[in-house]
Amino acid sequence: MVHGESEQGAGETAALAEFVTETTAADVPVSAFEDARIAIRDYLGVAVYGAHHGVGDRIVGHVDATMPGDDAIVLAHGRASPTGAALANGTFGHAVDYDDTFESTVIHPTSPVFAAALAAVEHGDADDATDLLTAYVVGCEVAFRVGHATFPSHYDNGWHSTGTIGSFGACAAAASALDLDTETTRRAFGVVASGSSSLKKNFGTMTKPLHAGHAAEMGLRAALLAARGWTSDQNALEGSLGYGEVMTVDGGYDPSAILDGLSAPDPWAVADIGFKPYPSGVITHAAMDATRDLVRDHDLTFDRVERVIATLDEAANEMLIHADAETELEAKFSIEFCLAAVLREGEAGVHEFTDEYVSASETREAMASVERDFEVDLFGDEFAGYGARVVVETTDGDRYENAVCHAPGSPNNPVGEAPSMTTTESRRSGARSRAWVRRRRLTTCWRRFRPPELALTLSCAEKTEESRVVAYWFSSMTAWISSPANVTASSTASSMDVPWLIACAARWCMRRGIW
Repeated sequence: MVHGESEQGAGETAALAEFVTETTAADVPVSAFEDARIAIRDYLGVAVYGAHHGVGDRIVGHVDATMPGDDAIVLAHGRASPTGAALANGTFGHAVDYDDTFESTVIHPTSPVFAAALAAVEHGDADDATDLLTAYVVGCEVAFRVGHATFPSHYDNGWHSTGTIGSFGACAAAASALDLDTETTRRAFGVVASGSSSLKKNFGTMTKPLHAGHAAEMGLRAALLAARGWTSDQNALEGSLGYGEVMTVDGGYDPSAILDGLSAPDPWAVADIGFKPYPSGVITHAAMDATRDLVRDHDLTFDRVERVIATLDEAANEMLIHADAETELEAKFSIEFCLAAVLREGEAGVHEFTDEYVSASETREAMASVERDFEVDLFGDEFAGYGARVVVETTDGDRYENAVCHAPGSPNNPVGEAPSMTTTESRRSGARSRAWVRRRRLTTCWRRFRPPELALTLSCAEKTEESRVVAYWFSSMTAWISSPANVTASSTASSMDVPWLIACAARWCMRRGIW
């Protein structure tokens, strides 16, 4: 990959466009492709589950009515136009707030980026896993760099970066998959800069997961328009009227975050992706882990708890906007609910984040015992504001305290084996083994078995051969759905012929080389 003078002499829009168009599979290290595969497996699990969620059902209805077509897969439902598929699949991935995260810049990258890449690859008639994976890796890199160039000013000013910055990642992935040239890709970035929008004000509503779908759709649409000769400013990021300055405040835009090391990323952005152990805003996870360990270590039941004090970084204040959550979507941004669920169950998963569970009298009682507090730079700047300190006071007069500095599942506290730790040390640190994640999600599935829930077995970083078979099944349900002889558009996963589905799913994934 030779970038010539673009990285040095041209602006960041040109440099990004050249990076997108000139990066080939040969430029991407094997480790980055493996990180990409892990992230895609995680996405497929949560997206297929999200496809059968209330959010998923509604977005599919919209796509079927307004964006029909046969060009691209809509996971677990059928097919649609490329932009329709990108909209649906991106929304699916973020439907239950269980998708991956760039911890360092607060972006959920895979939902918008992979959704756009998959639709673009299909639209371009390229059924090549290498092209798909390369497009995804490139798109994540662009999202990561534009994210860091605008963070934290952009996010702090009320923008939801998954929907805004994610559009640039989706556009880059689509441009790579469609094999656009550099000039065309620059124009695509110009288009997407005007279509990039998402407000944190909508956290706790259906519009929040729509942000990821909008980003995927907008990114792909921008690439397709540019491919047809659509014009735009080719320096969309730079200048006083450019995206970087307009979407930040007080000099918060740093183009060096885009340009430095762009010609040879080390490490690639996909290495920064973290995976969620809970289906809620990542800002709640450290407190949930801290509470869970206190509950387990001291055999606490919620009826023994007098008061819980959760102290988080001040940056979390504007994200935890639903102190008295009344719905499952609001509950994802309520530290009161998240800790109440842990107090009641010792865990919190998809079965706790329901409207029924939120409204239950026991849940309301437990929520009333939780108090929130905030500190500026809790644990220091290096922890990116994701840590938490939890104090539990019991009706017996006991007081227990625990702290988790990094969100579990993040690169700083990864889901991975910790052989040097004792079980107690591992629990107290917040570390979670991949086996633990797999067991927890399998338990969740079998507690109330429905095929969409089994898709969550995909959402762990390590796979056994058996779980890969399940992955094949779910990642390719459209191979079954697209056959009129087997299903209608209104059919659900609960009616699947499992052996046949496993077979066709395996073929789908193997052909694409995703595993």
